[in-house]
Amino acid sequence: MEKKDKKKYEYSAISIKADVAVRFRRYSKQFSKSNSEVLHRMLFFLQWNGLDPFGKSVEKIVSALENDRKQIEYLISIIKNIEKTQTKPTYEMVKILFEAHCKNNEVTKKKKLFLTQPELEEVKETVPKIFHERLQKDFREYKMDCRRLLEKIEVVKPTFGKPYLIVGLSQGEYERLRRQLNKD
Repeated sequence: MEKKDKKKYEYSAISIKADVAVRFRRYSKQFSKSNSEVLHRMLFFLQWNGLDPFGKSVEKIVSALENDRKQIEYLISIIKNIEKTQTKPTYEMVKILFEAHCKNNEVTKKKKLFLTQPELEEVKETVPKIFHERLQKDFREYKMDCRRLLEKIEVVKPTFGKPYLIVGLSQGEYERLRRQLNKD
C-alpha cells in the first residue's frame, strides 16, 4: 500500500503582542478556520479592495456606512408616516365598506319571497272525481313550477338607486315556461 502524501506547510514565526494574539485567536475560532487561513483571507480582502489599514480609506468607508444608515433610517420614518396617514385609514375605510356590503348581502339572501296561496273553495259534488284529481295534479305541478321560479329570483340592492329583482333562468328554461303557460 502506498501512503497518501499529506500537504506539508512551511511555518514561520511572527512576533505579535500577547493580547493581540489572544484577540486574533478568538476571532479565528468564530469561523472554525486556522489562524493562517483567516490571516490569509484578511490580507486578500484588504489588497483586493485597495484598502490601507493606516490610511484614510477605512475612515471613508465607516463614514459612508454611517451616512447610509442615516438615510435608511430616514426612509423608514417616511414609510412609517405613509403607513399611518394613508395606508391604514384607507384600509379601515375599505374594511368598513366591505363589512357593510357583506351584511346587506346576508340580509337579502335570507329573505325569501312567498306568495299567498288562494284558498280553495270546496268542490261541489257535481264535478266528476277524475276531473277533480286532474285539476289537483295540475295545480300541484303549477305550484312546484312557481316555487322553482321563486327560488331563482334574487333581490338586488345597489348602493345607489332602488332595489330590483333578477330572475336567474336560462333561455331554455324561459322558453319552456312560456310554452307551458301559452299551451293552456
